[in-house]
Amino acid sequence: MAKRHDAITGVISLSFRSMKGLLPALLGVGFFLLMGVVCLAALLRYSELHSWFGYLQQPYLWRVVRFSLWQALLSSGISLLIAIPVASCLMHRRFYGRAALLQLFSVSMVVPTIVAILGLVVVYGRSGWLSQFLGIQVSLYGLTGILLAHVFFNIPLAVRLLLQGYDLIPAGQWRQATQLGFSRWTAFRWIEWHYMKKVLPGAFVLIFMLCFSSFAVVLSLGGGPKFSTLEVAIYQALRFDFDLNKASFLALLQVMICSLFALFVYRIAPVNRQDVSLLALTRYPLKDSYWARFADSMALLCVFVLVIPPFLAILGPIFSPLFFETLQSPALWRAVLVSLQIALPAALVSLVLGLCFAVLARFCMGRPYLAFLPNKIEHLGNMILMVPGLVIATGLFLALRDIGWGLQSSYWIVVWVNAVMALPFVLRALMPVMYQQERRFRNVYLSLGIQSWSRWRLEWPLVRVNVAQALGYALLLSLGDMGVIALFGSQGLVSLPLYLFQLIGSYRLEEGSCVAVVLILLCLMLFYCSSRFVGGKMGGVHVKN
Repeated sequence: MAKRHDAITGVISLSFRSMKGLLPALLGVGFFLLMGVVCLAALLRYSELHSWFGYLQQPYLWRVVRFSLWQALLSSGISLLIAIPVASCLMHRRFYGRAALLQLFSVSMVVPTIVAILGLVVVYGRSGWLSQFLGIQVSLYGLTGILLAHVFFNIPLAVRLLLQGYDLIPAGQWRQATQLGFSRWTAFRWIEWHYMKKVLPGAFVLIFMLCFSSFAVVLSLGGGPKFSTLEVAIYQALRFDFDLNKASFLALLQVMICSLFALFVYRIAPVNRQDVSLLALTRYPLKDSYWARFADSMALLCVFVLVIPPFLAILGPIFSPLFFETLQSPALWRAVLVSLQIALPAALVSLVLGLCFAVLARFCMGRPYLAFLPNKIEHLGNMILMVPGLVIATGLFLALRDIGWGLQSSYWIVVWVNAVMALPFVLRALMPVMYQQERRFRNVYLSLGIQSWSRWRLEWPLVRVNVAQALGYALLLSLGDMGVIALFGSQGLVSLPLYLFQLIGSYRLEEGSCVAVVLILLCLMLFYCSSRFVGGKMGGVHVKN
């Protein structure tokens, strides 16, 4: 009886220590939810619900909704159709420049939108490279330009997500495929596709939401009201009309559409589980053939045509004399300083929030009565993609204005919105490794009573590369954001992307190209510093298959 009492006391004591170490995570997630409720309450306070039925009868609204859905579906489908053979090629082929290409994919996922748009204009524009060297004219403004920009952003993202799916395949299956002499197609049919289809729904939903809520791409390349999305309509309602009622209605409509779409996809998607025995992926060569080499060559050719040229176009002005003249502009360096003042705290806040979500999710994994929560917690963090950043910023501004903080709070609003908008990418980098560590070492931690910071000190060498990647993503996304700063930017709050947009809008394209070089070099420097100093010696060169 005494032994049983001691055992129960030990379990209660261990649970108490676990909850005590969980308190920071609960506070972080709770603060995230509180800010969301505050934004929603502030927007609903200024809304006129009786007028929302009138918006539903406007033909323009349904044209915007149809185009938003159509371009998002096309962008997601094209990106994944190209990414599947590219991911298979990168998995099975080892060639010179493969590691550099994967690192380029990591950066291109979060390259500033306005910089990528400028690179696309240089390549596909009326007087761009394609027109000068091949005589091919591309109608860049409209659906074609939007799809080109989205494919440029989403192919690298889709490839990285699909490569994570390959990490789910046990090495024994590859070894058996090699022993049986499987060809690439046979291995794809019987092994790869079984795991690929577990990753595809999540990748499709993520890319769809990013394209459905696209703002800067549609604003720059849409070419008019005919090619407008809900996000642009929300911006117009806030920026030009300051119609909070219409903006609230459009935002809730967007959230509803994205939620229904995500619910439908996740309902039919298979469960994604990782083998806890996987420590590292072991590669076993498969039977090669002419058709496999041809398919891999075509897949890489698509990447080199759609992704590489805009990067080269962005870096082209670095050799021009105007570039050095642009570096002497005080306005440029003021914009650089503002961008860093926004990006650094936003990235840290986003990383802290991501760690809070990850710690809370993995705490629930080992408890049978909480086993249903980890996916729900992760989806909660990803739901921010459904809510326009402009609406979050407006709701925060109204809430802070009601308590006496007006325009002086604009800076912190921009920082917070950038942090939460980067949260899904932070979670994408953190969650897989956190889940894996929990499954692998949970029993050891419980038997030894290791909790909280002691556990983090043991896990840090195993997760620091992923933490560095998450921090790098948050830095680059915050540095390149133009949505919220376009709404709240003022004379003293002009970031580098907004400064670049102003130059392009005033037809100073050559000077804008030089500013774009500064912005992309700053992104590369910050991403390298994050990988090197947070990720450790292997952080700068680590490439995960």
